[in-house]
Amino acid sequence: MRPANFIRDSDVEERFEEYPKLKELIEAKDELIKERSTEPTYRKVDLKTFDLTSLGNKWDVILIDPPWEEYRRRKIACGAVMTDEDMDVWSPQEIMNLKIEALGDTPSFVFLWSGSGVSLQWGRACLRKWGYRRCEDICWIKSNRETGRNYHWLPDSVIASTTEHCLVGIKGTVRRNYDGHIIHANVDTDVMLSEEPPYGATNKPHELYAIIEHFCQGRRRLELFGEDTNIRRGWLTLGRSLSSSNFDPATWHRSFEGVTDSYNFEWSDEPEVLPNHLLGTTPLIESLRPKSPTQLREEAQRRHTFEVDTAKRKQQQHEAECSLAAAEGREMPPPPQIVVTPVPMSFREQSPFMAPGANLGR
Repeated sequence: MRPANFIRDSDVEERFEEYPKLKELIEAKDELIKERSTEPTYRKVDLKTFDLTSLGNKWDVILIDPPWEEYRRRKIACGAVMTDEDMDVWSPQEIMNLKIEALGDTPSFVFLWSGSGVSLQWGRACLRKWGYRRCEDICWIKSNRETGRNYHWLPDSVIASTTEHCLVGIKGTVRRNYDGHIIHANVDTDVMLSEEPPYGATNKPHELYAIIEHFCQGRRRLELFGEDTNIRRGWLTLGRSLSSSNFDPATWHRSFEGVTDSYNFEWSDEPEVLPNHLLGTTPLIESLRPKSPTQLREEAQRRHTFEVDTAKRKQQQHEAECSLAAAEGREMPPPPQIVVTPVPMSFREQSPFMAPGANLGR
C-alpha cells in the first residue's frame, strides 16, 4: 500500500467538511459556473491534420493531455492490451507544433499534462515555444486502494513514481491584487489525490476541471486530445477518440458575445460590466474567497467611501426635509441612521482554511 492511501480527507467530496467557509465558497462558485456554462460541446478530429486556427476563436483556458511516449511505455509495462491507437505516440516536436500560441487570448492559461519522467522537461519546452511562462505545477498523487500495486515503469527513473504533473502556463500579465475578474487565487490547492487507473490507463482526475474553473474566470475553455469521458459542460472538447460531434461554430461564438453584469459587493447596487466571456462573481463569493492584504484594504476603503457618500446624501436630504417642515410648520423628521464602517489599521494574508473573520492583523 502506498503512503498516499492514508492521507486524511483525501476524497474531494469530504475534503472541506471541517472548513464550512471554504465549503460554502466552493458550492457558491460551482452554482455560478453551472449557471453560466455552455452545453457540453465536442468535435471528433485528428489533431495531426486539423487546423486549430479554423475554430475562429480566442481561448481563456486550454487543457492538453498529449499522447507522450511515456504513456505507451507505461501501458506495455502494465500488461495492457495494446491497440493501434495506443501505439500512436506524438513526438515532442509534433506536440510543440500545435499552434497553441495562436489560440490563447491575452491573458490566457494552458494546463499541460506532462507525465512524471522526461516528458516534464519537454512540457516546459512546449510552454516556452507557445509563448507561455510556467507559473504553477499541479501534482496528482496516485493512491491504489482499488487497483493494487500498479507502479509505473520508467526506464530512466531511480525512484518508484506515484505522481503525475500538470504544468500551468500563463500568457500576459495577471495581477492577483487587481484582476479578480480574470482569476480567483488560492481557492484550491495545487495537489490532487485520487485512485490510479488500472493497467496504465491515461485517464486523469476530473478534479482538475474544478480547479481550473474555480481559478480562471474565463468561460472559453478548450480541451485537446479529449475522449468521451472528458466531455463536460462549459468546454469544447477535441480529439480523435471521441465517438461523435456536436460543435457548431456560430452557436459557440454567440455564447460569448456582448457583456454581462458582475455584482461584487452586497453594499453596492452598481454592477461591474464585463465582457461576456468572463464568468463574473457574486457578493457571497467575494465575501468568502481568500484575498491578499492589498485587496482587503482596498475593498475596505471602497466600502468606507461608499458609506461616507451615502451618509452625506442622507444628511442633505434630511436637511432639505427639515427646511420644508419648518416652512410648513410641521414637526421635524427624525435624523437618519448613519453607519460608516471604519477602515481597519492592518490586514494579513488570507488562507482558505482560516477561521471566519480572522483576516484582520490585530
